[in-house]
Amino acid sequence: MAEEKVNKKDKGMHPWIILLIMLVLAIIAGYLIPSGIYDRVVLADGRTAVDPNTFRFVTENNLTLTNIMTAIPRGIRESIDVIIITFMIGGAFGIIKKTGMLNLGVTSLVKMFKNNKLGIIFVLSAVFVVITGFIGVPELALIYIPVLMPLLLALGFDSMVTVAISLTATAAGFSAAWSAPATVGLGHLLADLPLYSGMGFRVITAGILMLISCIYIAIYAKKILKDPQASLVYEEDLETKKEFAEKMAAAEETYPRVRLAGVVAILLFIGLVIGVVTLSWSFSEMAGYFILLGVIPGIVAGMRLNDLLDSFVSGLNEMLVGAFVIGIARSIAVVLTDAMVMDTIIMYLAKFVVVLPSQLASIGILAVTTLFNGVIASGSGKAVIALPIILPLADITDVTRQTTILAYQLGDGITNVLWPASGYFMAALAIGGVSYKKWVKWALPLISIGLVTASIIVVVASYLQYGPF
Repeated sequence: MAEEKVNKKDKGMHPWIILLIMLVLAIIAGYLIPSGIYDRVVLADGRTAVDPNTFRFVTENNLTLTNIMTAIPRGIRESIDVIIITFMIGGAFGIIKKTGMLNLGVTSLVKMFKNNKLGIIFVLSAVFVVITGFIGVPELALIYIPVLMPLLLALGFDSMVTVAISLTATAAGFSAAWSAPATVGLGHLLADLPLYSGMGFRVITAGILMLISCIYIAIYAKKILKDPQASLVYEEDLETKKEFAEKMAAAEETYPRVRLAGVVAILLFIGLVIGVVTLSWSFSEMAGYFILLGVIPGIVAGMRLNDLLDSFVSGLNEMLVGAFVIGIARSIAVVLTDAMVMDTIIMYLAKFVVVLPSQLASIGILAVTTLFNGVIASGSGKAVIALPIILPLADITDVTRQTTILAYQLGDGITNVLWPASGYFMAALAIGGVSYKKWVKWALPLISIGLVTASIIVVVASYLQYGPF
């Protein structure tokens, strides 16, 4: 009985509880912070951005009881694209797991890396950084976790390592993405910079962030390889390993063409990357594609239609908590928007940049974006609000616009794996079975190192007059 109580305590608060606390704090802030607005202007491409010279305080506040009551449903509606793709990922991998191809893949990779277990951390991270660097979709971490979990547990690692590789690698690729449309592309448009210019410096930056994360993860992983009970999630993983053992055993009835199905699944994933990079697929196209990514390999493997659909539904159920986490996280921004305090927050944060000496102004931009990221997790959402205000301030402080966009990217990306308002991050923790409290305990030193490194990088960029302008 005592051991059962310890296990329950170790699991930490349910992610919904953490987000509901954040929502209550946002409601309180909505009544305490003065309401204010900037005028909006329509850009050449049809997007709406703020006019930085039009801020004014207002007496209106739309944070009514009705709006508070409907904040979560509206948050779910506003993030429905990400929620749908989360469910589709779950359904696709429910089918893939049922075919037994994951079992075969895990067995093969365990043999490949059995003499160099730590090497897989660097290999996987490099692949994820490159993918995210090109397409700028950190939500892909939600795909990687269910695929990697059985492999990394079989190699002697824990669920913390699984979640860490998936989150930190995608965060590194996103923080210094070289061709992400929603952050770099939009940022360059707002700054009137040549599209995707300055790519080489960002590639180097992403590589530096990746190496720091890999070394940090490897140090922890080496420790738990020597002593499994040193794992921060040791108790939770006992249950997880038991569940995976049962699922692997159930998948022993491998279907007749499972190896061919595995090849098809890999080719389809490559097709996903090509579609996002070359055809600019949105979440809707990716969600539809994930249905095919699950169904086609299932049919190729020889699954009966009933088995295929049952597996798809089973996969949907596994994503239920994570999917709703995304909607609840979004409701925080919904409440602050209703209260009309979002513009006030960015106005006060922007004033911080002006008072800094020119040498440190780039760090100020990084800091402002990092703090604002705790309110709005969407990279493009922050860009249309913050960049029209920050860019003129950067011009005044002699920070190049290219450096400003880089500082914005780094502030936007590194703490995506810290702030609860980041829906995909909280969903990833829920899918990986890692509590927010334990993640922060493990990851906070790494995130701090990342922010210090980012500060050095933007100062160097400013000193080098990173451009073209």
